[in-house]
Amino acid sequence: MSGELNLRVLVVDDEALVLALVSRLLRDAGHTAVEAGSARQALGILERSDLPIDLVLTDVVMPETDGRALGMLIAERYPALPVAYMSAYPANDVFHRGAPVPNAVFLSKPFSTEALLGLVEAALARRQRDRVPGFRTSRKLDRRPGPTT
Repeated sequence: MSGELNLRVLVVDDEALVLALVSRLLRDAGHTAVEAGSARQALGILERSDLPIDLVLTDVVMPETDGRALGMLIAERYPALPVAYMSAYPANDVFHRGAPVPNAVFLSKPFSTEALLGLVEAALARRQRDRVPGFRTSRKLDRRPGPTT
């Protein structure tokens, strides 16, 4: 699937070097990588209706809002948008309070290019298998309103 479809992947990581490396690997595979250095920045990108995103790949351990919380916010606001997680910590440690979604797709750092592209394919295959509507549509159309404060 990776070579057949140019996907827009929102990569979220607070480590600039990791963010740049993951984005480059995705671009080298023919995908479009959109970079966010924080959960707040990622949510801002998702709010823009002119840039539909096919997959969010987020680090789990980040300052302020971590990847687990980001995944839960995305699941509430953009239920058709798949989220995959990466971390240098074991999945059991980072999801000790439970995964943000059932059967969350997880990638342990460091990882190979093949593992990264396999994760992208697995996350998107799960989305297609579950037949979640909204693939490659404007996030504005798929957005559920968040809680008001």
